[in-house]
Amino acid sequence: MTRVLLRAFLCGAMSLGARGAAAQLVDTTSRGAEPDSAMLSPAVVEAGREIFHGRGTCSACHGKKLQGGPIAPPLTGPTWRHISGSYEAIIDRIDHGLPGTLMMWHPGGITESQAFLVASYIYAVSRQLTKP
Repeated sequence: MTRVLLRAFLCGAMSLGARGAAAQLVDTTSRGAEPDSAMLSPAVVEAGREIFHGRGTCSACHGKKLQGGPIAPPLTGPTWRHISGSYEAIIDRIDHGLPGTLMMWHPGGITESQAFLVASYIYAVSRQLTKP
C-alpha cells in the first residue's frame, strides 16, 4: 500500500531569519524515491545543517563532519550500515529511529518539517552535493 504524505518544509535559511513554506508530496514507500530538486536548494540544505548541528543533536553521535563515531555510523556515503542511504530511508530513520540503539525518532524533539530539512542536508552531504 502506498502512503503519500503531505509535509511542509521551511524553505528559508533559519540563520538568516528568512522563512517560507512549501508543500512537498513524498511517497515514503517507493523504492529509490529521491528528493525534488527544491529540497536540495542551498537554503533548505543550510537549514538542515543548522538543525543537524543544533537542536537535532545529530552531530553529537554522527560527528561534526558526519564521519560517525563509536556509537553511530558515518553518514557520508551512498549506503550505510542499517539503511540504503536513499532520501526516503533517511526520512524513515529520522521519523522512526532504530530500536535497540541511541537513534531515537525525531532526535532533539525536532518537528516533521525539521526532519525533512535534516534529511535533505544528510542526503546532500552523502551524495557530495555539499560539504558537511
